[in-house]
Amino acid sequence: MDHFAVSKKDSTMPVIRSLLLSSLLLIFTTSLLRGQPLDVSLSDVDFSQLPRVTFKACIVQDGLIVRCVETSQVLLTENGRPQQLSIRCPDPMQINSVALVLDNSGSMFPTLPKLIEASKTMVDSLGPNDEATVITFGTSIVIAKAFTTDKVELRSVLDNMNANGGTKLFDAAYLACEELQFRSGNRHAVIISDGVDNQSVRKVDEVIAVAKQLGVTLHTIAFNLDDVNAGVIERMALETGGVFFFVSRPSELTSVYEKIADIITEPCCIAEYVSDNCEDTLRSLLFTVTHGGDIGTATASFVSPFRAAKGHLSVTVPDDITPLATDRGYIDFTPVPSGDLTLTLSFTLAYDENLVSVQPPAFTLGTLTQNQLIGMARVGPGRLRFTLEDITPASATTRLLGFPIQALQADSSKQVEFRIEDVELKGCPMDITTGRDTTLICQCFRALDIVLDSLPLFAAQDQITIPIRVAGGLEAGLPMLASVALSLSEDVDEIQVLNGNLVSDDEYSWSFENGRFDFHTNASVYPDDTSGVLVNLVIGPNNGRSVRTFDLSVLFSELWQRCCPLDGDTPAILVRQDGNCEFLVRRVQRDITVENAPNPFSAAAGARTQIIVTVADDLSQTEMTVDILDGQGRIVRSLHEGPLGAGRHQLTFDAGALPAGMYHAVVRSGSTLVSRAMLYIR
Repeated sequence: MDHFAVSKKDSTMPVIRSLLLSSLLLIFTTSLLRGQPLDVSLSDVDFSQLPRVTFKACIVQDGLIVRCVETSQVLLTENGRPQQLSIRCPDPMQINSVALVLDNSGSMFPTLPKLIEASKTMVDSLGPNDEATVITFGTSIVIAKAFTTDKVELRSVLDNMNANGGTKLFDAAYLACEELQFRSGNRHAVIISDGVDNQSVRKVDEVIAVAKQLGVTLHTIAFNLDDVNAGVIERMALETGGVFFFVSRPSELTSVYEKIADIITEPCCIAEYVSDNCEDTLRSLLFTVTHGGDIGTATASFVSPFRAAKGHLSVTVPDDITPLATDRGYIDFTPVPSGDLTLTLSFTLAYDENLVSVQPPAFTLGTLTQNQLIGMARVGPGRLRFTLEDITPASATTRLLGFPIQALQADSSKQVEFRIEDVELKGCPMDITTGRDTTLICQCFRALDIVLDSLPLFAAQDQITIPIRVAGGLEAGLPMLASVALSLSEDVDEIQVLNGNLVSDDEYSWSFENGRFDFHTNASVYPDDTSGVLVNLVIGPNNGRSVRTFDLSVLFSELWQRCCPLDGDTPAILVRQDGNCEFLVRRVQRDITVENAPNPFSAAAGARTQIIVTVADDLSQTEMTVDILDGQGRIVRSLHEGPLGAGRHQLTFDAGALPAGMYHAVVRSGSTLVSRAMLYIR
């Protein structure tokens, strides 16, 4: 019975199977009629302006891009945390009407080829049904080409642009809005200018008002404009829903126009949010869209730039600066900023403007701001405001920028402090500390490192040549003011002055009165070496009967070049010279004489001079020495040792690599000493 019972049940199975198949088919058909789930993708995620993040969201349903998506239909989480998201999508039913408003004033002449190239790139980026007009403003405002979809004609008009005239920016922008009001498409005006509007009747507020009234989006480009006028052009874009770009180089124009074209013609949606953290470097985004009863999601993970929680902004200036000289200081930013995160930063450099002058422009070579525009504006006495807008770090360095420093004259040496104040950083927050530095404006004078050479005993008829030597401490290439005062015996009634090797005769003045010799440079001169002879004093011969002994001492000396004081006593020497009847050392002047030629002699002429010794008959074959002494009294050459016969003898003194200065040819024979002063110049 059980068997038959089963058999009876089997007779109902085909009916049940039929019902089940019908139900499944109905469910499948209903699912097809409702459409496939949304296909969502994320791309072009931009973290460069953290915490502000933008990305492109493409939403596809049934093979078609969904354009009508509102903020209420989307949800975003970043690393699991919900984010406040805004989204804007293009209107699929409208074409784009674009007015290219181009500055062709005379100042744009060097930039015009790149501007034409960039404008043609935008024309090529427009869709087949999009239309454009070309409006130029220079000497006059011209509608160079009315609205057309013909890209060939538009490119031809652009190729024929010329630069001339002034700048009627606002009038041209106003005309573009008026032309766009008759177009049915999405209305955009792309405007570029490099100058201050100096001829328009319309004002910027009128342009913004008419653009809002007519639904025109203004996209603006400031080419090498100052902060104030660039801010005016930026306002035109921000208040009408457009984008603003600052461009400092013509080569950047094409990429800027490409970005604007992408915004105008973009079929996908652009989403934006402000992240709630700047520390994470790995970011996972979950984007969810609800549309037409369907739900679609997209997930993506990205390695993003980050900004450290703490930073330091410091200033570095030279240890010291000579008055009226120019040097440079630097601003450093630590840690090294991320190269993928734009930097918008402003700060004030404070200093004493009575002691130093800091003038634009900033130096950027070799810094992270290289080849980018830095704003510098005086905001008060001794206060300079630096502004960096959307700077992309050019290299991995802490050096932010450099600035010129010119030291001014003061009544004495002064320490000048440079400090950074009022730091403002946009984007991700950072706790920024600041550093300061000081430089010495060296207005004081210091003592010259004067050396007076020891001198041999001079014969009455000799002229005494005394070099005023600077032993060192000078810096070639830096301007110098120098002065020296010497004390001589009052019985020295006349002196001569010969040039040394540091300054020429038209660069100094001197006077001698009542036993005092004064020397000073006429103005800031550049010494020819780091040491050498300022001047040579020539005294004598002694026409009196008595032995003359006098002290030559330095009363004072001053050098204005670097503020590096030298301590110690001022030098002095004792000079001795025979009289005509009294002698310190008995000499037979008629028996031996010594001369030289040429005198002075120079390295350029071979560095040689002939020492001529004449010996009287009664001293023939007497033992003699002929030596060359330097200014310190040291023997640097021995020319002869032994007997010399009567008559004239010629010996060669080759100075070779010896330093320039005063030398003495000294002949000794028993108690007789004869000398000859010689000047060697290089």
